[in-house]
Amino acid sequence: MKNIIFSLIVLFSSSIVLSQTIYSGKVVDIKNEPIAFANVVIYKANDKSIEKGDITDEDGNFKIEINAKESHYLEISFLGFKTKRLDLTENNLGKITLEEDVNSLKEVVVKGKKQNLIRKNDRLIFNIENTIVQELGSAVDVLRVTPNIVMRDDKLTMLGKNFVRVMVNGKMMPFQGDDLRNYLATINSNDIKSIEVITVPPSEFEAEGNGGVINIILKQQKNDFWSVNAGLSSIQRTEFSYDRNMSFNYKKKNTYLTASVSNGKFIKNNVFKNNNFYEDETWDGNGDSKYDNDYLNYRLSVTQNITKNWEIGASYSGSNSDTDNRTYNLDKIYDLSDNLKYKMDSDGLSVSDSKIHTLNFYNLIKLDSLGKNISFDVDYYKVLSQKNGANSGEKTENNLTAPLFSNDTNIDYDFENFSSKIDVSLPFEKIELQFGGKASLSNTNNNFKFYNTFSGTPVLDENQSNVFDYKENIFAAYVSGSKQITEKLSAKVGLRTETTMTESYSKSNNQFNKNDYTKLFPTLYLTYNLKDNKSLSFNYSKRLNRPVFESLDPFKIVLNPFKTAQGNPFLKPSYITNFELLFNTKKNELKVYTQLLKDGYDQISEIDPNTKIINYTYYNYIDTYSYAISDTYIFDKMDWLTSYNTAEVGYSKMTSSIPQTISSQSGFNAFVQTQNYITLDTKKNLSLGANYYYVFPAKQNLYKMEGYGALDLSLRLKLLEGNLNLSLFANDILKTSRTLVTNYYNNVRTTYKNYYDTRSVSFNIRYTFGNTKIGSKSNRSGNYDVQNRATK
Repeated sequence: MKNIIFSLIVLFSSSIVLSQTIYSGKVVDIKNEPIAFANVVIYKANDKSIEKGDITDEDGNFKIEINAKESHYLEISFLGFKTKRLDLTENNLGKITLEEDVNSLKEVVVKGKKQNLIRKNDRLIFNIENTIVQELGSAVDVLRVTPNIVMRDDKLTMLGKNFVRVMVNGKMMPFQGDDLRNYLATINSNDIKSIEVITVPPSEFEAEGNGGVINIILKQQKNDFWSVNAGLSSIQRTEFSYDRNMSFNYKKKNTYLTASVSNGKFIKNNVFKNNNFYEDETWDGNGDSKYDNDYLNYRLSVTQNITKNWEIGASYSGSNSDTDNRTYNLDKIYDLSDNLKYKMDSDGLSVSDSKIHTLNFYNLIKLDSLGKNISFDVDYYKVLSQKNGANSGEKTENNLTAPLFSNDTNIDYDFENFSSKIDVSLPFEKIELQFGGKASLSNTNNNFKFYNTFSGTPVLDENQSNVFDYKENIFAAYVSGSKQITEKLSAKVGLRTETTMTESYSKSNNQFNKNDYTKLFPTLYLTYNLKDNKSLSFNYSKRLNRPVFESLDPFKIVLNPFKTAQGNPFLKPSYITNFELLFNTKKNELKVYTQLLKDGYDQISEIDPNTKIINYTYYNYIDTYSYAISDTYIFDKMDWLTSYNTAEVGYSKMTSSIPQTISSQSGFNAFVQTQNYITLDTKKNLSLGANYYYVFPAKQNLYKMEGYGALDLSLRLKLLEGNLNLSLFANDILKTSRTLVTNYYNNVRTTYKNYYDTRSVSFNIRYTFGNTKIGSKSNRSGNYDVQNRATK
């Protein structure tokens, strides 16, 4: 593989010496606002034939490379503007201003539609300007219809990926889960210009995780402004939840200030059902869990332009969370004749208080007007969490009930991360270079105390208590280059190296572990432009998936006499290789992709069929080969209907290195989703949404899963010139988003059928006042990969 990469780099670099000339510039309107997706065409002067063409990017910039032996001229055109012609007398054309064509606007403003899907080397651009998507309400609603993105129960997922990271204007958000959703809900869909979907992240991103990246591009406004966005949402599941949020945005000359606060209550009542089928008896387990979370989130960021080319910024975000998690479980044990032998009842209450603090400071220095810049980030991330638990159980046999276990637990969790990184972007005439480096230093301490309360008085059990310390240092460097090789073929090649050094110590086990490794992570992107805005692309990358911190603690926690849990300090990272082949048109993306997973790790249930004791632990034991084809199509040929449709069919084969599990398993999988929005009035202030998805039965890792799906309905109303937005959602109205899962260990069949309280009705109201021509400017974070693995 190293020889192949080296050959590609040599071939890529050798093309730089070809005799070519690059013409560049920036297209703006009379208000100095950039014009994105304008047509830029270079003609031969002698016969007026087309030499080469391109479109401007989101900031109005373009770069076109041609063989300049002949004389040429350039024309720029865009819907609603007069076409402009320029003689090519110099390479850097600077700012090019287009004048509005009033007559043209009157004729085509109603019928004209932009290209929705635009394929760049390493990402898909979903352009939503002047579409119904801008009227949906918030960034959460926009992401629901974004290609390759699936949102289930308000949780972001990406087809074929384990998780999704979110950026706003190129800056990574330090939030996740409900906190991320609450933040995205404060961004008005009218303020969004486009969504970039990066299914195979390039080398400038951390190599951690088999995940994708979403970059939300907001519209730009250079004028001074202020705006306030206030929202209230309520949701009725089994019980009532709510969220209140407010954000403030202010810009005056060179100062930009944003602040936001949200608080609320989140309640879910989940139902669990599992069965273990032993040779001599069957265990029938039923339980429920009530998750009750009171939260407060707050954020503040300041950006200051010191000079025209120097921008500094600082941001802080915090989160306070108080959570009660009450569980109840009933296990009934039957003999082979289905006669009840005995039953066990258990109750648990876990109360936690956690605080999260995130700090970021950055410098951005622009070296010229063509995009050369240097940025430097420093990040600090802190998690403090305290969790107290009380657990008890009893056994009933022959109408006699006796206590089975009783204990209290206390966990003090302290995680700290410091990171810094530098990124340099140097677009030259022949090639666009990016390079940089990063250092990330993490330290976690987990102090677990176990108290036996069987006698009624808490007694500390040192044998079941433990202190676990873990340190992890990561040092990374990367380089990548982009080049327009021919008129139709462009490429981007990157290489990232990461060195990881870890140390862990378990006090109870008196066990010390150390691990050091260095790995290379190459990336390659090729795009070939066809006629009529069609393109063909190929993507390749290699990534790794580091274990979450708590999975490395070797200490065994006794949950009850029949259930224990422990980590594995010898866990190694998993490695994922991705290949993608894509075909894009204006409103369609067809993708064929494959993923190869080596040394995949996961938690498994080690079942002893003799003692009936189950130990939950982690191993590197999975190798998986996955292949899939997916298609996304946007139908908007009717003024009153817009439909976003996705279908995927795949095949995977898993092999396991643990002899007690299934040695291998393979099979097909499939997914379909349709999201439809109907405009009910001519002004597009009232719209109806009908969405449905279905996941077909499949085999995944050690599990066999039955099919499941959900039907969602929504109604949206805009009032007061769009400043007041009302929306009503009914999610999983048929209560069908549950599935039956089956797996085997030591020839013991186990089934799960859980329900996560997904059927709900919610009502959202949002009001915006002030100068509302611009959305919130984002803060940034450089240690998001560590945050995902650290938050408890």
